[in-house]
Amino acid sequence: MCDADGIATPMSFWDNAHTTLFQFEDWACKHTVRVVADTYFSNKSFIQPLLSRKTPIHMITKLKRNAVGYLDPEKPQTKKRGRPRKRGQKIKIVDLFKTEPIQSISVCLYREIRAIEVVAKDLWILELDRKVRIVVTKLGSNVMALISTDITLNPTQIIEIYGSRFSIEIAIRDMKQLLGLGDYQHQALLPTFRFIHFVAVAYSVGKIALLKYANSSWLQAQDYQGDTPWTSELSFKKLRICLRRFSLGKLVFSKTALDQEVEKNTSVKDAILTIAS
Repeated sequence: MCDADGIATPMSFWDNAHTTLFQFEDWACKHTVRVVADTYFSNKSFIQPLLSRKTPIHMITKLKRNAVGYLDPEKPQTKKRGRPRKRGQKIKIVDLFKTEPIQSISVCLYREIRAIEVVAKDLWILELDRKVRIVVTKLGSNVMALISTDITLNPTQIIEIYGSRFSIEIAIRDMKQLLGLGDYQHQALLPTFRFIHFVAVAYSVGKIALLKYANSSWLQAQDYQGDTPWTSELSFKKLRICLRRFSLGKLVFSKTALDQEVEKNTSVKDAILTIAS
């Protein structure tokens, strides 16, 4: 990385992350860019450069359980010498449930409407140059704290936006593990983008097929425990599990005309591929 004086310094992990985001923002043109990330990115080194841009890139992320925030400083009754305080009383974020009014809201998570208890408050945190909106949620005994640098969002929006992160991660995981997203054999940028676009199209077609044939008998798992971020009815993981069960069931238990065709093959692998096709 080279500064205005021509002095080069090695790029850190955060520099690489910022470069990618800023380039994506340029591609997005007039569309609003919002970053949704996990706890690892809830630090000043990552967030502050996003907020310091002419057009800030807002972020929603999860806080660590030991995170602390600060209230606004109290105005002194008499003027004192020295620089005025920038921060007020320090409080533990998870303790907001004990000190602030609790709201009961309904949110849509993983295609289900759930009622959860939340506490929302704007605080100074992570040594950022502005206040952020903090939402502490409680679902059963699980307490989680989220922050949004965009204080125009309400608690419901913040929770639902953060929850959508999992569907994106599932898509990337499935494309890497099942469709070879990282297996491109190019060094030039354009063919690499074309390959990634091709994989994304193939993934989308697969999702459409799953949606169309979701009620097929072979896609119904007997011990299915309901939708989760990892095993929804549109999950390639579920497709793989059900296809394996269907194939093995046909090979081991069924006595159909298809089995007679399978017996002509010389290996179990060929038999499974015959049924799967």
